[in-house]
Amino acid sequence: MTPERFTYGLKVAYDGSAYHGWQRQPGVATVAGRLEEALASSTGQAVIVSAAGRTDAGAHALGQVARVQLDTAWDPSALRAACNRLLPADVRVLEVARMSDSFDPRRDAWRRTYRYLVRTAARPQPVGRMYWWEQPRPLELAPMRLAARRLLGRHDFAAFGSSPAPGGSTVRTLDRSEVAETRDGVRLEFRADAFLRGMVRSLAGCLVAVGAGRLTGAALQQWLERPLPRAASPWAAPARGLHLWQVEYRWPVHKGVAA
Repeated sequence: MTPERFTYGLKVAYDGSAYHGWQRQPGVATVAGRLEEALASSTGQAVIVSAAGRTDAGAHALGQVARVQLDTAWDPSALRAACNRLLPADVRVLEVARMSDSFDPRRDAWRRTYRYLVRTAARPQPVGRMYWWEQPRPLELAPMRLAARRLLGRHDFAAFGSSPAPGGSTVRTLDRSEVAETRDGVRLEFRADAFLRGMVRSLAGCLVAVGAGRLTGAALQQWLERPLPRAASPWAAPARGLHLWQVEYRWPVHKGVAA
């Protein structure tokens, strides 16, 4: 008889500065590795966590969603508290909810939102340097906004990223592409059904290049209409300004961990 398994969804936030990304890798510190260690110590079980998406080394998250299966039932609040007691201060489980066994945080995700932060200042600022991309002078927001609007819709984004699966589709639907002025600089926000590997950093780098006068919105349009390999778009922004903001799910059963 197969033992009963209990499935939980976790909403996780982390400062990725000290990690080689989300995905567990041998010999290096990763966010998934730290979370699995905390869960294993808390529950006494060897566990594997899966997530809505992988983040790059140095990138951050406020709304990553992960899944874990356990052999015993836990009160969600107790599981969250137990994990946070063992996790380092730069990783936190914000919410835990009991989920259906079929829950897949990646395949079930309806859309994902990323924010990219850019600071524009004449002098580098040491405080917060791990959370934004420093630019030495202000950016022109009007052409950035026009270029951002060109990205909206369903396109082949092959020039801006690669499929997570070998030979997989590079077509994605981007329904939010915004440029907002902040007190310290610029916030870029992208929302899509899914993203290619490296896509958000590439889009952010291109928009910053447009704002700095090094690239035109027409060039972005060309890359969408006649997609080339990703090497055609060399404007990748550094990972430190990237923040996985939110993962959304259509079904009410998932709202507890995705809202």
